[in-house]
Amino acid sequence: MMLGIYDTYEETVDTEDDEYVGSLWTYTVICGEPTIYEGLRFAKDLIIVNILLRIIIQFVSLPHNVRHSLSLVIGSFLLYYSIGPALVWTVGLSTSAYILIILLSCVTKKYRGLITSLSVIAFLLACEIYVLNPKMWQQIRGVQMIAAMKIISVAIELDRGLYKCMLNPVEFGGYVLCPANCILGPWISFQSYNQYLEVKFLSKRWLKIILVNLFMSLFFLVLSNCIVPWYIDEETTKWLVAYRDAQAFRMSHYFVSSMSVVSMISAGFGLTNDCHSELQVTKPTFIELPRSLVQVVIYWNMPMHQWLKNYVFKTCQVYGQFTAILVTYAVSSLLHGLNFQLSAVLLSIGTFSYVEYNFRYKVASALEVCCLANPCTKQCDHKYKKNSLLTIFINTLFSVITIIHLAYLGVMFEASFSVQESGYSFYHTISKWKNLNYFSHGFIAFMYLIYIIM
Repeated sequence: MMLGIYDTYEETVDTEDDEYVGSLWTYTVICGEPTIYEGLRFAKDLIIVNILLRIIIQFVSLPHNVRHSLSLVIGSFLLYYSIGPALVWTVGLSTSAYILIILLSCVTKKYRGLITSLSVIAFLLACEIYVLNPKMWQQIRGVQMIAAMKIISVAIELDRGLYKCMLNPVEFGGYVLCPANCILGPWISFQSYNQYLEVKFLSKRWLKIILVNLFMSLFFLVLSNCIVPWYIDEETTKWLVAYRDAQAFRMSHYFVSSMSVVSMISAGFGLTNDCHSELQVTKPTFIELPRSLVQVVIYWNMPMHQWLKNYVFKTCQVYGQFTAILVTYAVSSLLHGLNFQLSAVLLSIGTFSYVEYNFRYKVASALEVCCLANPCTKQCDHKYKKNSLLTIFINTLFSVITIIHLAYLGVMFEASFSVQESGYSFYHTISKWKNLNYFSHGFIAFMYLIYIIM
C-alpha cells in the first residue's frame, strides 16, 4: 500500500549525481520533494472520499440503514481504488464472518467471540500460506487486520450482551468497510462508529485538525525517508546504526498513524467539541523519550492497545498476568500474519515489559522512589517524589535502557524493499540480534534474576 512512496524515492535518489550526496541539505531537498508529492497523492484519495462521506451525512437527512449503506459503498470504492481486485479477500472475510456469527447465534450465546476469533485468525493464516502470493499479502495485510479486529470486537461484544440483537448486514458491512479507517485504521468500536455516523456537526477546528495532522504525517515521512537514514554514518558504531535504523522505522509508523487521523477526521470521526479530547493514535514523544517499555507499548498504537486490552488481555487475565500478556502479544502477532520477525519482536516486548514492570515495582518499594513503569498519581505515597534527584536519576537510567531496547528490537525492520515485499526470514531476524550480541535478551534475563533475588 505504501510501497509506491518509497519506490519513487529510491528511483529519484538513484538518478541524481553523486555530488549532491555530499550536501545533506541538498540531498534532503532532492529526496523530500518526491517524497512529499507521493505522500500528498496518497492522502488526496483518503481526504476526498471521507470529506464526501461527511458532507453527505452533514447536509442530507438519511435513514439509519442508508447511512450505513453509504459507508459500505464508499468504503468498498476506496478499497477497490487502493488495492484493486484484492478487495474480494476483505469482502470474503467480512461476509464469511457475518454468516458464521449468525449461525453461532442460533446455537450458543456464549462462545461466539472465541470461535469467531479463532476462525478469523485461521482465515488470515490460510490466505497468507496457501492462497495469496507474498507481494499481494503485504499489500492487503493491514486492511485485513483492521477488518479482523472489527469482526472480533463485534462477536465478543455480542457475548457480553452489549447489543440487543445481531447487527443487520448493512450495519455490519458499513462498520467493517468504513472508509474512515478501512485502509490505515485505527480501530474503533461499533458504538463509536455508529455515534459518529449519526452525529451532524462540523466544528470550526475540523479543517485545522486535518491540515495539522497532514503536515505532521508528511514531516514524519520526510524524516523517515530523507533525514534519519543519513544523519548517522554507516561506518560508526553498530549501536548508533541500529538506533538510526530503528528510528527511521518509528518515523514511518508515525507517518501512517498521523495519516490515519487525517482519514478519520476528514470523515468527521473522532471530532468533538472538546478541544482536549481529539483523536490520537500514537504519541511520538512518549516513544522517542520513553519512561518505560510499558509506556511505549501503550502509546505506540493506542486504539490497538485498547482493543487488545479489552478483548484479549481481560479475557485471559483469569489464567494469570504473565499468561494473559503472552496470549495478548501472540494474538497481536497472529493478526499481523505469519511473520517470524514481527512475532519475535512482539513476544520479546511482552516479556521485556513484564519483567521491567515487576522489577521497577520492587525497586520503588525497596527505595521508596517514584520510579514505577507508569507515573504515580498526584497522591504519590513514595518518600522520594518525581522531582527528587534520586528519582530523576533512576528514571533517566531506565529511560536510557528503554531507548537501547528500542534500537535492539527495531533494528531488524531495516531491509531492502524487495525483502519487505516478500517478508523477513528467520535468518534476517537472528542475524540482526546476533550482530548486537543478543544484548537486550541477556540484559532482561539478568534483570529477572535480580528481581527474583530481591
